[in-house]
Amino acid sequence: MHTWEVVCELSSQSKQTVIFSDIEKALNGVFENISGTFLNTLDDFKELNPTVENVTLWLYHLIIPALNQLDVHLTRLEVSESPTRTYCITSSN
Repeated sequence: MHTWEVVCELSSQSKQTVIFSDIEKALNGVFENISGTFLNTLDDFKELNPTVENVTLWLYHLIIPALNQLDVHLTRLEVSESPTRTYCITSSN
């Protein structure tokens, strides 16, 4: 079993303040379904190796819709499976 570290860099064009607890709730909604789960047992990883690169891309696609509901944009996602193995995705949108 791995312990993953996930860092999200966010931005908002909204004129209203985004409440941090709302962001936490949205992200927890994504992570509560997979926390403590062996990734290899998930349908998305039946034929795809859960490398740090693949997990980062997979999480990116799960997190985007959750944050869009708050008018918050994920500008950078950094996922680490160890201190020396990290993968980042940066989005300009």
